[in-house]
Amino acid sequence: MTADSTPSTDGEWQSLRAKKLCYRGPRLVTGADIVRISRTLALEPWHFTQTAPAAANDPTGVVLDNARRRVNVRIANAAHGCVFHVRTLEGTGRCGLGELAPISCRMFPAVPGRTTGVGGDGATDAAADGGEDVLQDDAAQDDAAQDAGDSAPGRPGYPLDAAGLAWAERRWAADRDHWFETVARRNALVEKAEESPGIVDFQRYLLEAQAAREAGTPWPEEVVG
Repeated sequence: MTADSTPSTDGEWQSLRAKKLCYRGPRLVTGADIVRISRTLALEPWHFTQTAPAAANDPTGVVLDNARRRVNVRIANAAHGCVFHVRTLEGTGRCGLGELAPISCRMFPAVPGRTTGVGGDGATDAAADGGEDVLQDDAAQDDAAQDAGDSAPGRPGYPLDAAGLAWAERRWAADRDHWFETVARRNALVEKAEESPGIVDFQRYLLEAQAAREAGTPWPEEVVG
């Protein structure tokens, strides 16, 4: 994919992110990231994701083939890196998703789960002061803000400031925990199934689970018809 360059973006940061992240493909992507992209682009997630082998103890490992193998679901890669990576006419890289980019990508060069003391109110500081309840309360407030139409702080194409990083860390932590539980619940269902569902079946479950999370309703398997 090729596009004109955008002088208004922070070119140095964009180029560094492309080299360190986009050319290799995004990591630390959550189910919430995948669903958000899917909804906005009106494109089912199996059209822009791929799988990779997962370790036995990986909490994002989706069980397939009657538990004979486990895989991760991630944003697909192409010859130029992430499928959403845009190459400019000058050959530099840009993210084609803008504010739709996975939270971990927007945090670059910070790594989710490793930021400490971000602007004095990062996720690690919050956990130290008030434990997990603080993070959950903050994440709930972030959910409410998104429901009201607010987007993530910062401008697409620019690195996040301290406040934006603190927001992103909280949001990513909440999304990660839900992602872990989504995979665990789906794997438990597969163990009881007579037939082994495929990866597309898992992603359909992911769409339903994320919708239930946002609506505050039970998990899909808990709904009684």
